[in-house]
Amino acid sequence: MEEFFAGLRKIKLRSDNVHAARWPCFYLVSIGIFLGLLFPPLGFIAPLFIYLFLFLLLRLSLSTCPRCGKRFYSLLNIIFNGSFYSKSGMWAVSCNSCGLKLSELPEVDEVTIKSHKDEWFK
Repeated sequence: MEEFFAGLRKIKLRSDNVHAARWPCFYLVSIGIFLGLLFPPLGFIAPLFIYLFLFLLLRLSLSTCPRCGKRFYSLLNIIFNGSFYSKSGMWAVSCNSCGLKLSELPEVDEVTIKSHKDEWFK
């Protein structure tokens, strides 16, 4: 079971990296485009951060499930559904093939909301 936990922690770390880099990369690409228009030698900034984010997405999509050995995520699901881990819904993310959930990690508490008041009064 510990090897499952090590694999799930690695997937969670990669998901955290994508989640943390999403908006900074977007803003730095926007700034890079603007600076590239003002001073063309600085035009390399936008593609640099596009490639960084694409590398993080590709690395996340190539993560293998510790149980079945197949891909935990699908690149198409990540791009079109945004199905990688988000801070509020990590418990819902599971392997595409065998259904192993990230919530099986001991440090992850599964969220159960009985009513809307539970969520409001946290």
